[in-house]
Amino acid sequence: MVPTMQTLLETRYLIAAVILAEELSFTRAAKRLKLSQSGLSRRLNELETRCGVKLFTRNHANVAITDAGRAFVEEAKLALIHDERAMRFAKAANEGAESHLTIGHSPYLDPVLISTLLSIRLPLHPNLVLNMQSDFAPELVHGLLTSRLDLALIAHPGANRKLTMAKISEAPFYIAIPDDHPLVARETLTLEDLHGCTWIVFDRKVHPMLHEVISRRAAEEGIAYRANQNVLSADEAFQLVAENVGIAFVTMSSALRASRPGVTVRPLVDKDLRVELYLASRADNRSKLASEFVRAFMKRIEQIITPPQMILPLGDTPVSPYEKVAPKHVPKSEGGGRVNSDVRQVGSQVSGC
Repeated sequence: MVPTMQTLLETRYLIAAVILAEELSFTRAAKRLKLSQSGLSRRLNELETRCGVKLFTRNHANVAITDAGRAFVEEAKLALIHDERAMRFAKAANEGAESHLTIGHSPYLDPVLISTLLSIRLPLHPNLVLNMQSDFAPELVHGLLTSRLDLALIAHPGANRKLTMAKISEAPFYIAIPDDHPLVARETLTLEDLHGCTWIVFDRKVHPMLHEVISRRAAEEGIAYRANQNVLSADEAFQLVAENVGIAFVTMSSALRASRPGVTVRPLVDKDLRVELYLASRADNRSKLASEFVRAFMKRIEQIITPPQMILPLGDTPVSPYEKVAPKHVPKSEGGGRVNSDVRQVGSQVSGC
């Protein structure tokens, strides 16, 4: 439905509601808006009259937001973001960029997938500009929900009715262990094998859901482990492993890029501890450009990612498997021919955490 002039709300009403919801104080909100308190009160009364519902309850001492107010403020924030995006895209078009997509991804995403995203060419959008943004999983989900991102590659985004998701790949976790550790003798590991070890795990803020799954699985299996070390990057994890601090949970992509002498990596066999990667967007995203880009990406990714298999253990070798495989299999542009299927050894083990 196209809004009419009678239903449209001016931006000043939206900003007033958002700031009052943040401050829950007429004094502080009026100061931020550079209004008098009576001016803010009049604006809020006009807004509630237009909406036909009470958005805030207030008395001389307190301000509280109603359920209707929370729903209004959530959508008002999105409307303000879209206003800003409209201006930004207009400037981009004026500068010659006819189309623009903002795509989020983990800082630890497989480089093959980054190359694949950047290789996509759309005939109807020859001047397409991709704005790539790297962030942790919670921020990527938030970026989609607030329309800051058009698309995002996210590991385990979690169930959310406001998101549409297509599964890209699934792979096991890997365990990084010192070369002199007894577990090096095994080609694969289970959680029981890690009993009594010091665990090095990515910090909760990197990926709360996967962090919780690791803790839950340990509890379910009755696995006791020493106080775990939390890290933000695979480089930190491998440094600690090399110093014999403990064993680290990593993804295949992280293992290939951060591996170093003195550290061996083994796959973890556990059907409930898997890294699932999704391409996600807002469910109400009606952009034809985004839809066309997703179709092209999914078609291309089918050439690169085969059903995940258990990769051979990684040892301390002069040249890593990543160095052998990746340079030869950077995806080509849309008309550039078939991608060599051997890239599955990297591409199928995609990481988003």
